[in-house]
Amino acid sequence: MSGPRILAIAAATLPFIGTGSAAAHGLGQRYDLPVPLDLYMGAGAVVVAVSFVVMALFAGRPAARNAGAAAASEVSKPGLPAIPLPSLAAGVVRAAALTFFILVVAAGLFGNQDPFKNLAPVSVWVIGWVGIAFASALLGDVWRVLNPFDTAFRCLESVVGQRREKPWLAQRWGVWPALALFTVFAWAELVWPARDRPAALATAMLAYGAVTWTAMWCVGRETWLRSGEVFTIAFGLLARFAPTIAPAEGGLRLRALAGGLIVDRPVSWSLTAFTLLMLSTVTFDGILETPPWATLAEASLASPGFTGMAASLGVAPYPLLQTLGLVAVPVTFASLYLTVAACMAMGARWSGARTTTGEMARLFVLTLVPIAVAYHLAHYLTYLLIAGQFMIPLLSDPFGVGWDLFGTKLYFIDIGVIDARTAWYAALTLIVGGHVIAVWIAHITAIRRFASRRAALASQVPMLILMVGYTAVSLWILAQPITEVTAG
Repeated sequence: MSGPRILAIAAATLPFIGTGSAAAHGLGQRYDLPVPLDLYMGAGAVVVAVSFVVMALFAGRPAARNAGAAAASEVSKPGLPAIPLPSLAAGVVRAAALTFFILVVAAGLFGNQDPFKNLAPVSVWVIGWVGIAFASALLGDVWRVLNPFDTAFRCLESVVGQRREKPWLAQRWGVWPALALFTVFAWAELVWPARDRPAALATAMLAYGAVTWTAMWCVGRETWLRSGEVFTIAFGLLARFAPTIAPAEGGLRLRALAGGLIVDRPVSWSLTAFTLLMLSTVTFDGILETPPWATLAEASLASPGFTGMAASLGVAPYPLLQTLGLVAVPVTFASLYLTVAACMAMGARWSGARTTTGEMARLFVLTLVPIAVAYHLAHYLTYLLIAGQFMIPLLSDPFGVGWDLFGTKLYFIDIGVIDARTAWYAALTLIVGGHVIAVWIAHITAIRRFASRRAALASQVPMLILMVGYTAVSLWILAQPITEVTAG
């Protein structure tokens, strides 16, 4: 195998082997943009702005505005017949997911501790986080069936009896417990030095399982799923974007894409904070691959003051810098969003409507989910397609002891499955498309909230500025590791 090919494969696997984050989702190649990056960023921003103008023009007529509200009601209340899902099939999937969970933990604890030869790292970071997030956003709430923590507790309840639910706790807590645990998860994904070590990863899985099962025992399974189980909240949030919904009566219904993100009333502060944290952490992951971050890291690691502070805290300098960044980016993003919400409220009040900053922040936060989905898909697409191939040989030898159960142990990783040019244009399409959908969702939400067209449009101008700016910033971040950037 040639040297460049080896380096390309290594770059593609860095995220789950913990070698570093600077080239986390690299392809080992770069695409030379035919025009300056500034033009792509400007064009993307213009498309988002024009989409708002088009919607505003249609909303300028009372009939169109009423039609928009009716359309919103239609997508938020699916009318198509439910597609039946056999309980046996769901049971088989649950059993398979729980079995795979046990296999991954066993491989992590007792298998070869080389990350390249163990099933645990790629299963957790590539399939478990990125893959299920993709499936949730594009297909629906698959985690509701796959969740091994839920399935394991269901098995326990079948023996000892169902635990008493305490739904009032979920109402009181909101999803603050899940937000706290997601913060720990984000730190583990982006900072934790041991995230590539199979035994440490398996131990963390068991520790999270212990927290989950203990909480379910104390407050009830459904109560904890609604309030504290991180992945139920995270994947469920992404699944609001999907064209399917699983109603309470069972089965599966189709709905308009992103229809689950249209709400009639503000969501809780805890869900608002959770949504902002999800979006800002994946953005921070992208920032880790940019030249400004590399410059900051170089300067910080060369600073006696910073390294001395790290030594006094008993931590390595670079993980400390990452941790500080992981705190700073969400705080900055939340502050910016609340500022925009204040401007939205001011614009609506100027037009005669009654509202507050808090109401605007909680009413429109779900309009950011299409952006989160688009950024997640764009940022992790190459990672999933290339690093995900390691599952093929690892399934034949999950413990790294020389087995070849399915005859795929010698599978050759195809890094040519996607090139830098395709990755760039996919990212461009996803980011711009996601922001346009976000503008559409925000526009419908505003129409439903405000009786006055003037108030609806005035409330949306600050949000439009935020989305236009974030479009340009997202494209710049995503361009850094895969393109030869030409200054405009």
